[in-house]
Amino acid sequence: MNGGAVTPAPGDRTAPQEAARTADDGGPGEAAKVVVVRDRAGIQAWARARGAEVRQVDEDWESITYEAEAVDRAGVRTRCRYRYPIPRSAALRRLARTYVVGMVHDVGRARCHHVRRVIPVGTTEAELRRNAVLVASALIDLQRHGRCGASVVTLTVYMVVSALEWEG
Repeated sequence: MNGGAVTPAPGDRTAPQEAARTADDGGPGEAAKVVVVRDRAGIQAWARARGAEVRQVDEDWESITYEAEAVDRAGVRTRCRYRYPIPRSAALRRLARTYVVGMVHDVGRARCHHVRRVIPVGTTEAELRRNAVLVASALIDLQRHGRCGASVVTLTVYMVVSALEWEG
């Protein structure tokens, strides 16, 4: 972890609110500093000061992670992150509505497996399961098509189970 300070943009009032944690993030040739802020207002102010967009980069039943990325005049890429911990009662409700969906497709002579946790919308168990498959297949297509060729058309479902019942 790199304890170095991040140079604030001109007029940036969020610098004193930023957590002292920064780190190099990214693969070879893609070093980026990461700044972690304490609240949603902090990441929004950081992004606004740098003309960056805040986007959601991760979500599970207990938290949502937001990120903004900017490149300064010197060409240094910096990512600002905020992890919103969902209140326990809401997190438990989300967990109860979460499904684990397993899908597979063929890649040449191999089989490629994908598992996603999704929170579908619906009123009946059958509708929830069907919507969980639709959401998971769309996510897999968006996230993995370029890498392994997964697409909504080629994926076959082998598991749809409530996260509360899942043993994996």
